[in-house]
Amino acid sequence: MSKPRSGPKTKPLTYEQALAALPAAQAALSAAVTEHSPEYMLAMDHLRQLYDAMAREAAQRELARRRYNELVSIVNKGTGDDKKVIASRLTDDPSVTKGLLEAVANGEVQTKHQERKFTPHNMVILIGGLARVKARTEAQTLAAIRYGNLFDRAQIGGARATDYEQVKVDTSGPKQDQISGAQDDARRELTNARKALGTRSAGIVDMVVIGGASIRKLAAKLEYGESGKARRKAEADLLAAVEELVVFFKLDPPAKTRPHRWSDGSKVEIVRDEDGNPVQTEEAA
Repeated sequence: MSKPRSGPKTKPLTYEQALAALPAAQAALSAAVTEHSPEYMLAMDHLRQLYDAMAREAAQRELARRRYNELVSIVNKGTGDDKKVIASRLTDDPSVTKGLLEAVANGEVQTKHQERKFTPHNMVILIGGLARVKARTEAQTLAAIRYGNLFDRAQIGGARATDYEQVKVDTSGPKQDQISGAQDDARRELTNARKALGTRSAGIVDMVVIGGASIRKLAAKLEYGESGKARRKAEADLLAAVEELVVFFKLDPPAKTRPHRWSDGSKVEIVRDEDGNPVQTEEAA
């Protein structure tokens, strides 16, 4: 391979030559640094305009985003009947199965799992308009949740289509699956609950807990009016109806019994004379 040809060799500058050429080189460098060409200045102007436009658009996007988030938060909170009521309640963890809990209990899995955990819920979905009644008790909340679950499970399923051209055969015997059996149980319990409530109370519970109606709508439905007194009366009727569900589902907390005292035993009957003075009996003597 041939070697590349080198350029003509030049003699190195002497100190005197470098000292003489240094002022001109310094002036050329200063001019190159401080002075720009017209094309460069025009490009810089365009770049500044581009940055200004990008900053304005970014500011408009940020303002639009803040405005949108503000409106969404207000709409999500809702007003009146569609207002959300968020509360944390213990809920079964779907990721924890019965087999996993048994494995943890048997020592096969060395980990900690909680079967239930506190989870935020929209109470309006669980108990309808009762969620906005602050005077409700925990037992009434549980009764309303159970009633709503019965109502939902009772709606699942339906009658099967019948082909009358098929040959009739003996279909006696057990043929129900577990799902349809659970549906029948839910319908039966729901029917019994409505019988225990009665027509009026069942209508109130269905309207508020299932239909999600507000106390204002309930007061109007019961023809109580639209005043505050009418709403309080309708709220009292609703709580009384839900309390009947508490009794039906046996969700009442156990009554606190008074501790037995030594003085609770039988006492000697005091016999008095005609003037009201105690008379000493033979047993006491």
